Amino acid sequence: MKKYSQKFMVVGSANLFFWLTALFFSPLEVFFRNLEEFTFPVNHVWWVMLAFAVAIALVVSSLEAVLPGKAVIWIAAIMVLGGICFYVQMLFLNGQMMEMMGENVPFTLETVLRNLAVWAVIAICFLLLCILLKRRAGESKLQEVLLLVSVALIIIQVSGLVSTRLSLPEEDLNKDLYLSTQGEFELSPGRNVLYFILDTCDREYVESALEADPDLFKDFTGFTNYRNSTSKYSRTYPALPFLLTGEKCYFDLPEREYIRQAFEKGSFVPEMNNAGVDIRLYTSLNYLDRDAYPMVDNVTTYDSGAFSILLVKNLIKAMIRLGGYREMPYLLKPIFYYTPDPINRNVMKTLPDHYFTMTNNDFEFYERLLTEQVTVNEGFQSTFRLYHLFGPHPGCYMNEKAEYDPNASQTDAARGDFLILSAYIRFLKECGIYDNTAIIVTADHGNQNEAEDLVLHSPPCCVMLFKPVGADSSRPMETSEAPVCHDDLFATVLEQLELDSSAYPPALYTHEEGEERERIYYYTAQRSWGDGEVALREYSIRGDAANLSNWTLTGNDWDILYSANAVSKERLPKS
Repeated sequence: MKKYSQKFMVVGSANLFFWLTALFFSPLEVFFRNLEEFTFPVNHVWWVMLAFAVAIALVVSSLEAVLPGKAVIWIAAIMVLGGICFYVQMLFLNGQMMEMMGENVPFTLETVLRNLAVWAVIAICFLLLCILLKRRAGESKLQEVLLLVSVALIIIQVSGLVSTRLSLPEEDLNKDLYLSTQGEFELSPGRNVLYFILDTCDREYVESALEADPDLFKDFTGFTNYRNSTSKYSRTYPALPFLLTGEKCYFDLPEREYIRQAFEKGSFVPEMNNAGVDIRLYTSLNYLDRDAYPMVDNVTTYDSGAFSILLVKNLIKAMIRLGGYREMPYLLKPIFYYTPDPINRNVMKTLPDHYFTMTNNDFEFYERLLTEQVTVNEGFQSTFRLYHLFGPHPGCYMNEKAEYDPNASQTDAARGDFLILSAYIRFLKECGIYDNTAIIVTADHGNQNEAEDLVLHSPPCCVMLFKPVGADSSRPMETSEAPVCHDDLFATVLEQLELDSSAYPPALYTHEEGEERERIYYYTAQRSWGDGEVALREYSIRGDAANLSNWTLTGNDWDILYSANAVSKERLPKS
């Protein structure tokens, strides 16, 4: 029995180190460091994964301890080696991998081979040390060293995880709120503003969609297609918080702090709220500050402390995927690619009317629209609806018929989105509120550009369609080359709701073709997704935004210190 207990202690410590690293420390670090991306509560995740990892370690150790002593010592050594390789990969070999958000980062063959070579060197060196130690100091000494290494690395990882947990803002830990689909298609008999954001809908996709279907916009009567249009930023963050506040981001503050200050300073949403506008935002709750929640009518609460809302089996599967993506060598990381929203959907039981964004949700939006249709709520004085759809974002799986299609192109997805918007427009006309509804269709940004030289190589223009209240609904869509941009949307929305817009630049429709105007665009420069974001670079645009020669760097650059994505260690050279 004593011999069994000795073997159990050796192999048990090794297994505990290996399985805690793989199933507890690694996934929890990813979860905590990207907490804002996950909607399920924190309070039960840690102990579920701890219990799961410990249980596996105990079961495996019990079985291994019955084996002969020589086999047990080498099994323990291999388990410790595996834990060390995971630990080294997590701390030193992952580079700037998008804060470990699970993106499909394209690794070069050189990167994969170099990574495997490091693992091979670690394995050879460790096993040679074990062999030498066993020969010179005996088996008992090797057992003692394996035990000490296992315990020491467990303690170090506990310390790191606790430190990460204590550094988290309390507001990120409170997962008791979500944006619901309630009132999604309920509008006012008075004035309405519908604000559609089609993610990554570049002018290129709109032009291609029109070539494929010249009747694409036949239902968009009274609209103007502003072709000479630019966004403010090149990423969804900080584009969405900017579009809700008008406050610029220079990546010099942590994401939550920038968003807090932006909503504190910005008067866009408060102006509507103070006027009694029913405000409903269908995007990610991450782009809002908690102080703004009371102004948004579809923010909904739930009991985040209830263990019963979790689907434990799915939670464990999700955590294994998170941990595997972080700890595995580059060769195996593709097995563990993930995006947060599918995990959010699967880990919790369905909350009533939970709105999910950035998960190819355009299909579901279309289904709800066709099922619920547009209705008029006499209790609404006026409404503001912001709909953030997946659009032609890379990874879209929607064709021109708004159907699931894994082979669909980004142009197909854009056509599908305009099909959905056409249906929405027809419902507005049927309800008799089309004339008193203003509609904006834009993108958070155009095509994203990664470049080795950290400059733009194509003009990232974005879609900009607009119909004001009272537009001639018998007039087909017109085209304008007036220079417009995201700065113009704040006054546009407020004026359409008959509110004060003096705090913001003039509205879209005040700009004319041929107007001499400078627009400013902030480009998040990076060499690749794997390397991370380097700098925020300011561009000045004069003239036709579709002509790259009209985009010039102003010389204003800011080092990216904080981001929702990975931050590169590289800095731009100082001039």
